[in-house]
Amino acid sequence: MAAPALTSATLPGQAELQNFAHAAAQLLVERRLRSAGARTVARRAGVGIQHLDHRDYAPGDEVRHIDWRQTARSRRPIVRRFESETAADWTLLVDASSSMAVAGAAKWQAAVSMAAALSYALLQMGHRVGLLAFGARVLAQCPRGRGPQHYAAIARLLQGLRPAAGGEGSEPGVCARHLHGAASVFTISDFLAAGEMRRDLGVLQQRCGALHAVQLRDAADTRLALAGSGAGANAGAGEVELFDVETGAHLAAQASAGASEHAAAARAAMTQRLRGHCARSGVAFTDWDIAQPWQQALLQHLLRARSLC
Repeated sequence: MAAPALTSATLPGQAELQNFAHAAAQLLVERRLRSAGARTVARRAGVGIQHLDHRDYAPGDEVRHIDWRQTARSRRPIVRRFESETAADWTLLVDASSSMAVAGAAKWQAAVSMAAALSYALLQMGHRVGLLAFGARVLAQCPRGRGPQHYAAIARLLQGLRPAAGGEGSEPGVCARHLHGAASVFTISDFLAAGEMRRDLGVLQQRCGALHAVQLRDAADTRLALAGSGAGANAGAGEVELFDVETGAHLAAQASAGASEHAAAARAAMTQRLRGHCARSGVAFTDWDIAQPWQQALLQHLLRARSLC
């Protein structure tokens, strides 16, 4: 039977985006960069801040920031917003390989939610943000841009993408030539590849000032479906067909009663190797079980990353 067609991922709603941006604001304040190759953009004008755009007045805003002309036109209080004095360049790398399409593309939906929310929050802070979707090659790109209006371009790219059901590998290193001095690179992937993509992370790290890696983990990754295992069948042992969705390779095998547990242990060992590599290399790393809310996982990652990036 043919695999079901993947539908477009759902982006977080405006209220979710705003709440996350507010919660993450202090974690995304740019600090002095550690790498000579990283690019910081100074934005100083007059007293040190430059007008960015307008928004509705909120309790706590300074009265001196009210734009009285815009207020009169809209008949509601409008305040000016200003760019941060220092803004940095960020590039988000999102894995769109075939392993992200399995189990109803739950990992892809999770990746899209996290990428959208982080983009929105960074743009609200005045940073410049771009996005690359990768498989074995760069599949789509949104060049870096600034301002809340740039979020619409990133959102369109994310909603228009779908990981291929089969045949698309994972090589984040192919994105390196597109980075061009990005201060921070944020990679979202399941890292299901030979060597856990550690070599690719090394290539990326040479092209940025700070590297983040969030590994997506889904329980379905290690759940083995046994041939003929209906409600009355022995679900603990039987024949399985292993299929690599990225390479298309098939392998028939006999599964023992503890096959799923062994698969989960192997997956955990891969994560441990990747975690160790990131700790040694100064890469901010998070292993995210997508059953947990993306807001919690992303805030915790950004908090831990403050000590590294």
